[in-house]
Amino acid sequence: MSGDDEIESAARNLRIKLGIDDQLRPDMPTVVFKLKDHGMIRDYVRVPDHEMPDDEARYDSFQKLLYIRESTFCAANSMFTYSVVERRRARFTIAHEVGHVALGHDGVRFRGSTAAPAEQIVQKIRRQENEANRFAAAFLAPAHLA
Repeated sequence: MSGDDEIESAARNLRIKLGIDDQLRPDMPTVVFKLKDHGMIRDYVRVPDHEMPDDEARYDSFQKLLYIRESTFCAANSMFTYSVVERRRARFTIAHEVGHVALGHDGVRFRGSTAAPAEQIVQKIRRQENEANRFAAAFLAPAHLA
């Protein structure tokens, strides 16, 4: 999948499936819970920051596990502890990983500095990372609510 229309459609369809299509600013931890409830992921793991210092999140399609660094998970839903920039980045990070899930990407995908060397080598990974970024944008700012 690479067309913008297809990716926007996938983002909209997931919003509908999760019952959040009318929400201007969906709560991303709730999105993760709903992914599990719908069987799209087996589970999610909140990883202590010191155990995942170089990445904010990753998705393992083989185990259907979503790993989210603790500070990223907390920032995605906190209004008082984290800055606006940190909250936006955390929400985008989670939406990006949700994109890998929704688009059926295979393998283990990282969101952070660990991904950079692999992305330079493998064109498929670059394409899927680009698709996940486009999905995240469409998921967080859908055209029908703009």
